[in-house]
Amino acid sequence: MYSGRIESDVRHLYKGAIIVGNISLLFGGVALFINSLVLFGKVDMKSAGVFSLFTGMFQTFIATWLVIGASPSELFGYAGIYLFAFTYLYVGVTFIFNLDGRGVGWFSLFVAISALFYAVVGFANGDSMGAVSWLFWSFLWGLFFYGMALERAIDGVIARVAFVLAWLTLIVPALLGLANLMTPLYDVIWWAASGTAVLYFAFAMSRFKRQVETAN
Repeated sequence: MYSGRIESDVRHLYKGAIIVGNISLLFGGVALFINSLVLFGKVDMKSAGVFSLFTGMFQTFIATWLVIGASPSELFGYAGIYLFAFTYLYVGVTFIFNLDGRGVGWFSLFVAISALFYAVVGFANGDSMGAVSWLFWSFLWGLFFYGMALERAIDGVIARVAFVLAWLTLIVPALLGLANLMTPLYDVIWWAASGTAVLYFAFAMSRFKRQVETAN
């Protein structure tokens, strides 16, 4: 009877971790969506910075809570939340105080490389959807590095990629996960949407390249 109670408690904690993780993804997606609107010129930078700062603090708390109670096999996955949390904290402070963005850019290079590592581990563990999501995020952070650290004028491309990935990899999966609506049909739709997103990103980058060549 005692062992059964322990097993029940473990299942309860695991379910709680999934719920909290989805909430973290949801607000991370909303922050990314708002930041993409900054680049589109639709939202004030300082206003978006406040939300990014709150999101970063919230995700840091969640990541720490999950890591403290994590098993060795769970630790690696939960620690990945810090990559998002510290990005939002850094972006939030930079936006609010109008700081030089090159620091965020170079930090994004570190995060992009880390995300690639997470993608490799995901593929190795048979989690193709998670691995591709990490590839998407690595690409986005790579764009942040290219635009902010190297000071290239690619805000239009970054805005489009951030807008799409906010919904494709964060907001929609988090909402469906919270509603327990993850089904095989969702997997099919997600892969189709991901393929469409790749084509759209390629088009956006090609268009940007043509604009640069025309300007020169």
